[in-house]
Amino acid sequence: MRPLYQQKTLLMFLFLLMFSPLSFTQAPAGENRPAPTPSAPDAKTPEDISRWPGFLVAYEGGGGLFSSSNSGPTAYAGFKFGGTGTTFDLGYDRIPAHSGFSAEFSGMLPVFRFPRPQSNEMKKYLRVYAEPGLGYRFGGGVGTYASAKVMMVLFSDHQLTSSRAPWVPFIEVQRRFALQPDQHGDFRIMVGIISAICEHCGLD
Repeated sequence: MRPLYQQKTLLMFLFLLMFSPLSFTQAPAGENRPAPTPSAPDAKTPEDISRWPGFLVAYEGGGGLFSSSNSGPTAYAGFKFGGTGTTFDLGYDRIPAHSGFSAEFSGMLPVFRFPRPQSNEMKKYLRVYAEPGLGYRFGGGVGTYASAKVMMVLFSDHQLTSSRAPWVPFIEVQRRFALQPDQHGDFRIMVGIISAICEHCGLD
């Protein structure tokens, strides 16, 4: 009886081992494992070519208010050109009781862009520049002045790389501070159109 009991016990143990959950879920090493998928290369972020235009030319006009005790409307119409962080403005400059001309050198520093660079070069985006400057108004009323300007341009990468791209609109807000005694500054808003070329970009 004892050998028969031992045989039954052994058979029952083998039977449980064969049909246990472990035998179904555990596979030999290296079998039924999905092959590792190679990681996709990181997509290169498009370059922001609007930061420092290599060359630009613009026409603008607008008006504002003079800051003297006899405050009145002002008017301006002129053009600007430059590139790689600097611009030169020249134009007709009207303040109350004085017509004249002004010339100004300014920096052109990139401040803000929305949305961020993208692969679609035709898509428009807002680019904002800060323009600290120094100028002189010929014709009295202001004289030598310091200037704080902000320019907001509706650019596209296509516009910065193509000679056939249309000119794009911009808005410029300016505050001038007279540096000579007994002179006054003014505040004005201007609108215009601008054509620009990306720095280190060739035109098509």
